[in-house]
Amino acid sequence: TNHLVPCLARYVQKTRLDEATSEKTKDSIVSAIQSLSRILDRGLKRSEVIETGVIPRLVQLLVDPSSSTTFQKRALKCVSYFLGDDDDADAVIEAGLLPALLALIEAENQDICGMALDAAFTISTRNKSQVHAFLDCGLLKPVVRILLDDFSPTVRRREACRTVVNLSMRVSGDEEMGKAFMEGGGVASLSAALRIYDQKTKELAVSGITNLLQGQGSDGSQNRDSLLAAIRSSSGPQKLRAIRYSRGSQDHELKEACHTLLTRYFPEYSKRTRV
Repeated sequence: TNHLVPCLARYVQKTRLDEATSEKTKDSIVSAIQSLSRILDRGLKRSEVIETGVIPRLVQLLVDPSSSTTFQKRALKCVSYFLGDDDDADAVIEAGLLPALLALIEAENQDICGMALDAAFTISTRNKSQVHAFLDCGLLKPVVRILLDDFSPTVRRREACRTVVNLSMRVSGDEEMGKAFMEGGGVASLSAALRIYDQKTKELAVSGITNLLQGQGSDGSQNRDSLLAAIRSSSGPQKLRAIRYSRGSQDHELKEACHTLLTRYFPEYSKRTRV
């Protein structure tokens, strides 16, 4: 392994990929990337791969016009191994992963879209500077579009909601990130998700709204007022009330969570509507 990893990395880095590249050479590059993934899966220190300098090339292959879907899948799988640790994640983010994900989440190929969304979710769990980079590059907007798209598969919408909820935990109490989260559609998307049929997505949306509101404290700050206004403007209180008094749902914990939010932050919506 000590000699194999540098050889594989060098081959991926140095082998040209363009319209003139033969299919045999393309297959060889894919095989080299797959081999790196297998070695990483067996427990090789990720730092050893990073030190070879191959990461920027892997990220480049994600968006290279000459890259096929197979190339993108193999490269993204390999890159994803580096997202589980803050230091490793820094290496792939610095190599340009976030702009690449921005393009891949919009891909027509559902496998590529799903893998990119999984990577975005993992980054949303990382440290503050990485979440800051996530928001700065505009990655929240395509995630929100998936969450709001009625034609997206339920599992994708749920994953998108999980990502938004993770971000809601990390932006709470940070005025700058909170503003970016709001401008990226994070608050409005959580309100909208309250009406999605999937019960798990509803639960996630309620937890996200709870994160945001509890993270602001009760000092009447401008940021908190803006947050409450954003939830109101997206009909959040009405949707919370609809869940709270729904006869079709037996999820008492969810109903209680909605009741708590309504009585604490939107008391005028805490009572059942008269018919």
